[in-house]
Amino acid sequence: MDSKESYWQGEAPKYHWAHARLRLIADQIRADAGIRSVLDVGAGSGTLAHLLGRDLRYLGLDITGRKDADDSWPPVRFCDFDRAESLTAAIDGVYDAAVISGILEYLQDWRGLLRTVTQSALRPGGLLLVSAIYDRFYATFPVKRHPQWRNRFVPDDLRYALKDLGLRLEVTYPMWAGGYPWTASLSRLASLRANSRPPDWAHLIGVNQFLFVCRKQ
Repeated sequence: MDSKESYWQGEAPKYHWAHARLRLIADQIRADAGIRSVLDVGAGSGTLAHLLGRDLRYLGLDITGRKDADDSWPPVRFCDFDRAESLTAAIDGVYDAAVISGILEYLQDWRGLLRTVTQSALRPGGLLLVSAIYDRFYATFPVKRHPQWRNRFVPDDLRYALKDLGLRLEVTYPMWAGGYPWTASLSRLASLRANSRPPDWAHLIGVNQFLFVCRKQ
């Protein structure tokens, strides 16, 4: 195990809980009767699989995933997202929905990962759910950025990238700092449809990231 893998084996357990973003993602997937399979990119230990249940075909990918095939559930396979060949090899087919949650901040080539997942792992008409931090929150308040973050985002960064890939943005959810499960209700109330843009002052009320829900055309 190299130093990068060792680092994330120690760090990842901090995020293995059903926070508001994961709950919203699970709700979006369950609300679509056409989704029978889910690829979870940046799955951690597979918390999303537990929220969705076993009636969907699920595959998680993560640097903390298992390198050897076994019958453990949920299935979370090893993938180093900074190595294009690792991601390509890990994708084992086409899915009805793909989730890229909580990882774009850490990547050397976040646009490349979006492109590979959209083009290689998502069926036409499939649902893509992507989250990204809101850098204005971290620039305004004395909250530390994660030491491994490489990228800083504002909402338009993701909106333009998704449009360039031929994805139709359906809903944008503002997410509140802390990720407490009850804040999912705030996110639903403040959701933005289609091409609506969040207000410039969103960071002042505690919005520290956004969840984008889009459809492959």
